[in-house]
Amino acid sequence: MILRNYLSNKGQNIDETIDLSAGTLAWNLRAKKRSRELEGFIDATIGSGCDNEGSLLTMPTLVEEFNNLSGNQLFRYSHLRGMSDFVHAWKKDTMKSFPNHLVEKADQYSTLPITSIGITGGLSITGEAFFNPGEALLVPNSRWGNVDNVFLKNQQLRGINYNLLDENGYLNFNDLSAQIKRASIEEKKLGIYLNFPNNPSGISPSFEQLEILKETLSGLKKPAIIILDDAYEGFVYEENVVDHSLFPHLVGLNENVIVAKIDGASKRYCAYGARLGLVTVGFGFEAEDKEKFQVRELLAKIARSTTSSPPRGIQEALLHIFTNEKKNEQIEKEKKHVFEVLKNRYLLIKKLSEEEESKILLPAKFNSGFFSYYLIKTHQSAVEIGSKLLERGLGIVPFVNNENGLNGIRVAYCSIADEDIPKAIDILYSTY
Repeated sequence: MILRNYLSNKGQNIDETIDLSAGTLAWNLRAKKRSRELEGFIDATIGSGCDNEGSLLTMPTLVEEFNNLSGNQLFRYSHLRGMSDFVHAWKKDTMKSFPNHLVEKADQYSTLPITSIGITGGLSITGEAFFNPGEALLVPNSRWGNVDNVFLKNQQLRGINYNLLDENGYLNFNDLSAQIKRASIEEKKLGIYLNFPNNPSGISPSFEQLEILKETLSGLKKPAIIILDDAYEGFVYEENVVDHSLFPHLVGLNENVIVAKIDGASKRYCAYGARLGLVTVGFGFEAEDKEKFQVRELLAKIARSTTSSPPRGIQEALLHIFTNEKKNEQIEKEKKHVFEVLKNRYLLIKKLSEEEESKILLPAKFNSGFFSYYLIKTHQSAVEIGSKLLERGLGIVPFVNNENGLNGIRVAYCSIADEDIPKAIDILYSTY
């Protein structure tokens, strides 16, 4: 086409590198279309918590607070670093989820957060700050597709895959440890992407597995940057599973290791469309205040030159809640309600997934997050199976990567009504 003559190299190659016809949003659009054609259709594509009537599981206290904001509070620009009072309050709110004996260390070894436009924006500015094109980033074969878009395609990092799941669907850090040790010999610097609870597998590590990771990281002699995608932190439903961010366990572990924690309001406060993310940087050594300031300034400057100011209204609303004891207590109750809704669905879909048997599907040992995940035991493609499921009345998201052997199906039970879960499993296990 004539337009091609005017495009940059990235613009010319974007069709080949980023495919909007695949991935979660595309499958959600297909599911919405099919739901208009088929009565009783179950849409398990999007990772947004919904009630049993299909509406978002919002938090009434936050909705009320938004309604009370003035036009200035909603629409004024926010500072690139975020509202000062808000980022202090967010850090305090985050620390509440850490084990008591790790709070002081986590605070001492980390910066204040800096705001970003969603988790994706936080990942993006973190990558820009710490990596050059061609540098190595260890990524799990079970991963959110936008990780590839942000780091491997846009920022042109060199992905090194590690197997997060073994052939039986258990989380296993042995391959990750081996890849870290190998990369620490071959690379001048390495990056490690960790996402727990993991999207798509719904898996988080046990405390014993965490010790394997810590032991490996503590021996690193090369600079390493760990990127913690904490989008679903806290949604853990089993005992002896790490039910909070790995951040407080990894900071202060090794002077060669920096940890970037990327979290946000999307899942923690069910504010999906508010698009507020945050980045907190943790050190392996006791950084001076000057160094912490410099890191935040660097991230702010990168944000200014790419995504610019974050949304303000959500910061104002949450700040009012955080600083009001009664409202803070109320929203904690609402968070607990959302957690219990999702936990009950998890327990049911886990039970049914393990009771039923499929010739082609093997349920992973999911224990957390918003999703159940199923490995495909045959040579059939998850895309092909996903299309068949769509026709039969169940919308899912297939995860396929021929280069690293990923071939599985993600079911977002967070958005399935309780009464529809048995039907969803019946469709899933009877479609070949």
